[in-house]
Amino acid sequence: MSQRPRKFQRISKACDFCNRRSIKCNKSSGPLAPCQNCSDFGVPCTYDRPTRRRGARKHEHASPVPAGGPLTGSSESGSEVFGKLPVPVSRNSSNGVTNSSRAASIPALPDSAGVNPWKAFAAASQGTILDLAQVYLEIVYPIFPLFHWPSFTRALENLDYLKDEGLFASTMAMCALASARARDGALYSNHWNLQQLANSPSEAFWSAAKESIPRDLSAAKDTEYMRTCAILSIASIQNGQIQDMHKYLGTYHTLAVMDGLHDEKLWPKDLDPIVVEIRRRLFWSIYTLDVYSSIVWGGIIRHREAQSNVRYPGDLRDEFILRNDTVSPASVDQSVVSANGASSDWIVGWNFTTDMYRILEHALDSQRRRSPPNNGTAEVWSLFRPAQMAGPWLMEHVLAMYSALPPPFREARPAIGDISHDIFGFQSANIQATLQLLRMVIYSSEEQGVDGKCDVAGQVLSVFSKVPVEYLKAISSPLLHHLAGIGYILGSVMEGSLSESSYQRVRTLLLEMADLLHRLESGLRQSTGTSERLRVQVGRIDEYMATQRTSTSNIPPAPAPAPPRPLSIPATNTVNPAQPDLISPVYQQENIPPIQPPLTGLDEPITYFQLPPELLDDWPWPFDASVNEGMFPPAFIK
Repeated sequence: MSQRPRKFQRISKACDFCNRRSIKCNKSSGPLAPCQNCSDFGVPCTYDRPTRRRGARKHEHASPVPAGGPLTGSSESGSEVFGKLPVPVSRNSSNGVTNSSRAASIPALPDSAGVNPWKAFAAASQGTILDLAQVYLEIVYPIFPLFHWPSFTRALENLDYLKDEGLFASTMAMCALASARARDGALYSNHWNLQQLANSPSEAFWSAAKESIPRDLSAAKDTEYMRTCAILSIASIQNGQIQDMHKYLGTYHTLAVMDGLHDEKLWPKDLDPIVVEIRRRLFWSIYTLDVYSSIVWGGIIRHREAQSNVRYPGDLRDEFILRNDTVSPASVDQSVVSANGASSDWIVGWNFTTDMYRILEHALDSQRRRSPPNNGTAEVWSLFRPAQMAGPWLMEHVLAMYSALPPPFREARPAIGDISHDIFGFQSANIQATLQLLRMVIYSSEEQGVDGKCDVAGQVLSVFSKVPVEYLKAISSPLLHHLAGIGYILGSVMEGSLSESSYQRVRTLLLEMADLLHRLESGLRQSTGTSERLRVQVGRIDEYMATQRTSTSNIPPAPAPAPPRPLSIPATNTVNPAQPDLISPVYQQENIPPIQPPLTGLDEPITYFQLPPELLDDWPWPFDASVNEGMFPPAFIK
């Protein structure tokens, strides 16, 4: 008689913690002991969720799961993303530690953290979070000082972000941005281990921050949530996700209007002095980002200067901003106070950059108003405005303001890895970048010939060539979008009529720009390869020019110049050669030799020529203003 087959035991039910994360629940220490995952993360191992019958319900059909991660439109929940993450190793751990030994370094979570998978992730990543906070201080804080650093670091060390929902969101956003910048090669000091910083990827912190923002924005009544959205918008630029940048910048503006951030009269009267300082920095930081995004990607400026009533941040360093709003004279480092009593701390340079963006806002308005409205509306702005000032006069006034700055803000000293020193270099680099952006916007309102356009592009590139590359790489992706204005300028020159000398000048500027972009793009995860495309473009045009010289030299001389051929335009002006002081040394690639002196035959019958349109098909920036609504195309394509 055959025996009845033995019934196999079902796999035991996973605990609540493992079930939410869709990870294996390992009961290696016995059925009554906590599972290995709960033990590692220091959370209660519970089975409190309702029991459901196994298998699919009647008339229920499986639906496909979309591919992609949390940043690519996936429908994956935060718990599922979290379940796929490795357990972070503490910065004090060796590579050979086991899960059990890791658990000893994971701090205990508050009771509410057991229901939030991201709190458990953050607790396990404490060492990485402290490291990324220092990274933020070194390479992001000088441009976006959105934290009061002494109180913020104390909060991190005390794990306050595990108890405060808003602080948790802004801390996760800070880590996402710092991690993305570090991954993209923005670090310039050699005391960081990139592999260690990447234990918890930037995308994990991004998802933690995103899911920590309340879906009902009326419940996000906290400065921390405004700061979270502000940092996520900056991180979106870093990751090349411009739609996300608009999304989080828009959410920030919604929260800021609901909070009355744009007017200090609407602020609570009992705010701590540290919170007041943070709110001022937050407002003006994102004001500059708003103007910047309007210039580069088009759109509107949502917080206008005329409708704002927020003071600039104070001139004291963070350690001298006290909660009782008093400063002991003996405690202030006298090195930051000048002879006339005015502070010369780094925030002075930061506030000057804000001045430049306020000027940019009005320059932007001025340029748009030069073109008549094409939406069928009558022009009314001229009723309230005097005649517009000429661009050269305005730039002269701005440069006079710049000359009045203390020397540390006019000289970009090399980075040495000491934040108290390097923060002044960051201000100098940011001031120079903003001045050149202002120069491009101002002169885009003027009618520019070939010489004028090359002067502007040459001046901008000359300035950037003198700024230490460490600061430029730390500013990272936003600077690449910033430099697109030069591409529009030089592209408009290449589309027009050229002489041999003007082409040589543009060619030099293009190679100089390719060299600068190559230095900035190296290491970027979202690199566009613009520098290589520019060099290939120059190589193609050089081949075309060489062919034209050869064919022209074989034409017998004629008694008088014949009418121009299809690729030629009659000469009308003489273009002066490039000015030496506007052009810095250019890195020459081996596959693009220096251009040969023009042959006599090319100068006589074809003094001016026009490049065939197909040679410019692969130009990295669009020629048509309708492709990009930013401020660079309209004037420079004329």
